[in-house]
Amino acid sequence: MILVTGATGKVGREVVKLLLADGKKVRAVTRHQATAALPDGVEVVLGDPSRPKTLASALRGRRGALPQPGHPR
Repeated sequence: MILVTGATGKVGREVVKLLLADGKKVRAVTRHQATAALPDGVEVVLGDPSRPKTLASALRGRRGALPQPGHPR
């Protein structure tokens, strides 16, 4: 499974679509789960990359992540 932050932005949303098209499992981090409107099959989790403590559950069990463009790693 690949974790994508910024998944509801212009670039992140396209990355999610490309990963799904390639058969990958995707976990997407968003600040607003109710309005994320991501494709079926995406695991949507609540988090805010500007507040790292909110990402603990999203990162659990992951070995890597694709950060949102322009966000410090």
